[in-house]
Amino acid sequence: MKDRTIEKLLYKLGVLLVICGAAIRLLQLSENYLGLYLVLAGHMLAVVGIFIYMKHVNDREQERQAMQEPMQQLQNK
Repeated sequence: MKDRTIEKLLYKLGVLLVICGAAIRLLQLSENYLGLYLVLAGHMLAVVGIFIYMKHVNDREQERQAMQEPMQQLQNK
């Protein structure tokens, strides 16, 4: 079974960006929107990781159904 390190890396990087963005925004109260951009980027990375994982699960489900289909046809005969 393939380890899902890409999704884990995206989640960890997303969390790190959100934390850094929040810290920058709280510590630096100027009109600089860097903190908000980092928070947004972190959320976007997490969503991309979720989509990649959902695609992986969907592909596995389709493979499982494709393998079960011939077995059901043999059982019906």
